[in-house]
Amino acid sequence: MLPEILPVIIGLWAAWVIFIVYDADDNFVRTRLRKTGKKRKKRDIYGRFVRFLKPLSVKNIANKVSKKKIHELLYSYGVASSDDDILEFENKRLFALLIVVIFCAVVLFMYFNTMIASSAIFICYITYKYPEYKILNHVKKKQKEFIRFFPDAVDLLSVCVEAGLGIDGAIERVASEFSELSKAVSSEFTRLSKDVMSGLPREEALKNMARRVNSQDLQSFCAMLVQSEKMGTSVAQSLRVYCDSLRTRKKQRIEELVQSASTKMTIPMILFLLPALFIVILYPAVIKIMENMAG
Repeated sequence: MLPEILPVIIGLWAAWVIFIVYDADDNFVRTRLRKTGKKRKKRDIYGRFVRFLKPLSVKNIANKVSKKKIHELLYSYGVASSDDDILEFENKRLFALLIVVIFCAVVLFMYFNTMIASSAIFICYITYKYPEYKILNHVKKKQKEFIRFFPDAVDLLSVCVEAGLGIDGAIERVASEFSELSKAVSSEFTRLSKDVMSGLPREEALKNMARRVNSQDLQSFCAMLVQSEKMGTSVAQSLRVYCDSLRTRKKQRIEELVQSASTKMTIPMILFLLPALFIVILYPAVIKIMENMAG
């Protein structure tokens, strides 16, 4: 009985390790400032393993393609993505993998069979790839939420500019108003405002924002603001025209979803609705036929 439930035990252990290592406010990057001595002691244990794993981490991210992929993931996630942060991300992945590998090796040494060995290999793979999947899932949710609420944010931005606010003040206002409605929109506009206030040129700050979200609507919005600033045209008028085009695109997107709804409903209707309908219609006839045959 025990060998049969060991894959489940390995899976639960791996899940526990993953959540312990990655479920924190500073996921995937080490916090540079430590607040308490207890945290320093905990990090000392982690640091010893990091010194052991660092050569392997450096070798893993030596490939420019994989390093660029991790950089883009961390950048889209909204955290620091320097070379040190990429190395720290790889260290944490290998640290979690090391824990799971040691545990799986002990289990395989005690109870070895093909099923447990296959489960252990699969769990080790998931442990290593889970951070990428988590970041990618977060980025996709962020993009969907941004596409949904971005037209409303631009409408509010246009209203604020036409009411007399400057573009920087309007951006701050949008960030505060959307703090409850959409965290993705609020966080991006807040970061845009802070980047500009810290001295970063508005053009570069807008480009960074478009790169983080990777939305076509946002890219055109940033290009419009940059062009208006360079050409010296009225930002309010440019925003008014852009809002009209963005509203039209949103309407077309909704119409496209409505038209595709009937096609998406075909398979569920065939699989679930039609069999139940046939049962309801034919059941009385089948009962009568069976009664007549029995009589």
